Formats: sequence, C-alpha cells, structure tokens
Amino acid sequence: MTDEITLRSELKPGDIGRIITLHGEGYEQEDGEFGLTFEAHVARTAAEFILDNGARGRVWLAERGRDLVGCAAMVDRSDRGQLRWIIVSPAARGCGLGDRLISAAMAYAEECGFREVFLETTPGLDTSMRIYEKLGFKIIKEEFLPLWTKEPLAVQVMAKKLK
Repeated sequence: MTDEITLRSELKPGDIGRIITLHGEGYEQEDGEFGLTFEAHVARTAAEFILDNGARGRVWLAERGRDLVGCAAMVDRSDRGQLRWIIVSPAARGCGLGDRLISAAMAYAEECGFREVFLETTPGLDTSMRIYEKLGFKIIKEEFLPLWTKEPLAVQVMAKKLK
C-alpha cells in the first residue's frame, strides 16, 4: 500500500457510509459532546444531501490506498455554499490534508459563483477554527441548538464573502 493520499470527487456506492464512519471514529477522540448521536447527526445530514438536495454540490474524499482518511464538501445552497463534513483522520493529520481539502472546496465555490460560503462549527475544535480564520471566515452568529446533545449545544456559524 502506498502512503500517497489522493483526492477524488465522484461519489460511489458506499462512500456516504464511509464518510459517516470516518466522522464517528474521528470525533470519538475529540473532547466534547461527540458520540453515537453525533454520528447519527452526520448520517442524517449526509442523507439529506443526497435525498433532499439532489447532491447539489461536491464532496472530496481523501484516500490512502483503500482507506478513507479525510473528506470535505461544498453543498449548493442557491447563491451560497455550505462547507460541510470536514475531517481528517488522526492517522493523516499534520501533512496539510485539511488545507488541501478545504482549498479544493473553496475553489469549487468560486467556480460556482457563490456570493458567500458558510459553515457551522462548535467551540473546542481549535485546529479547525485556526484553519477557518486563516482563510478569512468570521463568526457571524452563535446559537444554542439541540442537535446531537440532550442540552442545547453552542453552534458557531462562520461565513466568508466571495464576491
């Protein structure tokens, strides 16, 4: 097996399940309110992307051999893009893969002519926050939502204008 990481953006059967698994296993190691209900939340949003959104947008999968080691997506929300499902497995961190995935998604957003890209994150994901801030994303709203926790969770909405 090679150590080279390749990116592809054509979804195949099984890929959505692999994305969900990557999130479940990857976030298990993070501090905070992650667990089975978070994994179910990712499953629901991935299903909505396919079933309700008609898969409008693009998903990038980072693979090392046959292993999925990262992903990111840009979901088409009319004149805005939503950056979603950004994760790099612990085994592939530290080589710039997160930057590579997000750069591909942002280039796609510009090609699509989106006026803005937004994302949702939670406090405590400091590495991700540094990447978003470096790219020019700003927190525009913080709200408390009962997404995958019993109690409402702080959700930060960040945005970056493109035009």
